[in-house]
Amino acid sequence: MKYIILLAFLSINPVTQAEETEWMPFFDGSKTIHLRFTDVIDDKYNVNVVWMPRDGEGPRLVGPAIITFLKGSSYLFSVTANNFHLPFYELKERGILEVEADGQAYEVDLTKVYSFEYSSDSFNKILLMSNTHKYEASGSREQVPFFFEDVDFDGKDELVIVDFNAGQRGYNEYTVYKSNYKYGNMYNLVNTEPFSIIDQLSTFNKQHRTIDVFSSGGACTNSNEKFKLIDGKYIAIELTEWDYYVRDGVSVCVESIYTVANEKRILKSKSESYWDTNQSKWIEVCDENAATQSKGYLEFVMRNEVCLAGGLLE
Repeated sequence: MKYIILLAFLSINPVTQAEETEWMPFFDGSKTIHLRFTDVIDDKYNVNVVWMPRDGEGPRLVGPAIITFLKGSSYLFSVTANNFHLPFYELKERGILEVEADGQAYEVDLTKVYSFEYSSDSFNKILLMSNTHKYEASGSREQVPFFFEDVDFDGKDELVIVDFNAGQRGYNEYTVYKSNYKYGNMYNLVNTEPFSIIDQLSTFNKQHRTIDVFSSGGACTNSNEKFKLIDGKYIAIELTEWDYYVRDGVSVCVESIYTVANEKRILKSKSESYWDTNQSKWIEVCDENAATQSKGYLEFVMRNEVCLAGGLLE
């Protein structure tokens, strides 16, 4: 009897059945779409792309791709991207990406080759040589899937592949390929630091030939490693680490700056501070033992002598 009643309830309750039907995107990572850029890129390359995107993530339509660089119709080389992406506006304009109505999936003609203009304003590129952290300057608004720029300061452009939202905290990650001019137009993957660990939070300083690799772990659990070009190689020269502890219910941020020599860290300075919500600024904490503990580190001792003499430094 209970079984009959349950069947009758389901038959007159279509809402229950509708809720159990999940929306299935057209692009599920198994379909291949072919793209090409209509303009000559970097004054010499024609570029085609074979892409297997996924929908339902942010940004919409992201997935692995093979990017092929040609000169005219002649093949030169190919590289891969794990999280290839094109701007939403460009995809929507060509009918590749639609806003679904009533949860219905749309269909895309996979027999076509879809054309894009690389030089259009939609393909926004963040200039790495801006000397500012990308999260402060532009956030994740970068919309170009690859670009050419001299990121190692040798006077020759490298090929930089952008993996969208693949880096820390959802920022873009960079994969660097360096041209091997000995064998013509061939690009080799750069797998040495800092180029193997850079992303949208890294900072490039062309004047000083330094690259800062920032690692974000939270408000006070971050690090920044500075690399400098010395005798043709990038060497880690400085490391800044942020950590915290709780004092009287207040989180105190500890900043430690180390110089690096022969891969060994030497403490240069150390400071503690906390955020004062009433004054809306950071207040430095006085540590009565700091001067003694930091004997030999002049910068830190001088700072704490002032702190001990006058109380809190503002």
